[in-house]
Amino acid sequence: MNVLHPPFVHFVIALPLAALFSQLTYLKTADRTYSKAAIRIMVLASLVSFFAIFSGLIDAGKIIQNQNILKSGLPLLDHHKVFGFVVVFILLITTLTKWLALSKNSLTLEKLSLSLIILSISVSLYQGNKGGSIVYKYSGGVDTQIIMNRVSENNTK
Repeated sequence: MNVLHPPFVHFVIALPLAALFSQLTYLKTADRTYSKAAIRIMVLASLVSFFAIFSGLIDAGKIIQNQNILKSGLPLLDHHKVFGFVVVFILLITTLTKWLALSKNSLTLEKLSLSLIILSISVSLYQGNKGGSIVYKYSGGVDTQIIMNRVSENNTK
């Protein structure tokens, strides 16, 4: 099964971490270059999150259609799909707040942006943990033919 979702979600998790370091550096040094870097990173994270949602919906459809998941994992897959939209919403709010902080040169909004970046990281890590459970606990997206080949290889040894 060819999956599109995993390459995108790694960026949704990693980019806010990079923005966090830029934001912290800005708050420590007051050098606006770091604040500008943080907004650019968050814009990129927000854009990539749309690709993650779109590819996730496609992959989830394939997983359900091909029955490449244990039935007990279907509720988690549904939760993962819905919570993905929550992650995108939080990323967009964070990016908008960061943009307002930069355009208004507001230290209060910059500090709020820091809190929202941390929130973005937290929800992304939570979502990533659930996505990992879909694959590793419920075999979501794992091609059954590959599993059967590995079982037969182990039986011949």
